[in-house]
Amino acid sequence: MTNDDAAKSETLIKETNMAANKSTKAQAATVDDSTMEQFKIESFNVREYNTIFYSIRDLYERESQRQLGSDNFDWKAFKLQFEICFGRPEDCRYTTEQLLNFAKYKFNMSLEDLLAYVQ
Repeated sequence: MTNDDAAKSETLIKETNMAANKSTKAQAATVDDSTMEQFKIESFNVREYNTIFYSIRDLYERESQRQLGSDNFDWKAFKLQFEICFGRPEDCRYTTEQLLNFAKYKFNMSLEDLLAYVQ
């Protein structure tokens, strides 16, 4: 066996060991919280989406009410019209990014601003 062959064999052994280590690390167990029953919470992404959605709805409602005046504003009609346009949070008609772009354009608010708004 030449020095080149020995070096190639050593490199192949190292690559095989590295691949074996990667495959065992990638198989981490996930946490199952199904036994939490009534205390179970939705994923962070769902909660964040809902927060953004309802913040936009509230801001839109307040601005519409300001423009129309309290006497001319109909909450039920607004809620119906908002649902026609935006859907319901569980529909996820728009992506989080789309909602954030809308909030930036209409209200000049970022994700951080929206999260602070609901606090």
